[in-house]
Amino acid sequence: MILIIGGAHQGKSLYAEQYREQGYELINAYHEIIREQLEQGLAPQKEAERLLAERTDSMEKLVIISNEVGYGLVPMDAFQRQYREQVGRVHCYLAKEADQVIRVVCGIGMELK
Repeated sequence: MILIIGGAHQGKSLYAEQYREQGYELINAYHEIIREQLEQGLAPQKEAERLLAERTDSMEKLVIISNEVGYGLVPMDAFQRQYREQVGRVHCYLAKEADQVIRVVCGIGMELK
């Protein structure tokens, strides 16, 4: 599995297209999936674990693309703080499980792992 992270509008999706051409499945905007899970009362960490467990045979051909949301001001709204924290925690889990982690800034991918 490859995890591609970066700020909003930094070229992550365009960067990830090279992997689609190589037969990888892309899951885009994973940070929004985390938001939806929280709104539904689900535990995003457990859902990420379930996602990877269900894909044991196809995980090597998977790319997860997600925004980094933990920079800047801490939100005053409790849900927004919880969302920000959960995105960070899920990113840590996915990065640990990933074969490769790439941070994209200005369309340039930098391999972190």
